Amino acid sequence: MRGLQTWLSPAADHLLALGTPHGARVTSVRRSPTLQRKLYRRYLAGKSRYPVAPPGRSMHELGRAFDLFAQPDVLTWLGGIWEGMGGRWGGRFGDPIHFEA
Repeated sequence: MRGLQTWLSPAADHLLALGTPHGARVTSVRRSPTLQRKLYRRYLAGKSRYPVAPPGRSMHELGRAFDLFAQPDVLTWLGGIWEGMGGRWGGRFGDPIHFEA
């Protein structure tokens, strides 16, 4: 979870600790503008399974988002926990791997 805003790290670490025994793992945290552009171009070309925000509009670039890989039921469970902690879960807008604050 390196790269997250320091105030967000404890909550994100807690969520990951809950999810790890169920197969959850981190796939993305902070992204540089260059990486965000690359991922967005791949998304526009139909080469991404999940949505990607345009450069300059991603919470990943601000260190306020992370992505987790897990089975769909685990993501839904973790999403509910995250929302209960005051976060925003991407499963509400078609991006179930995305967690942000």
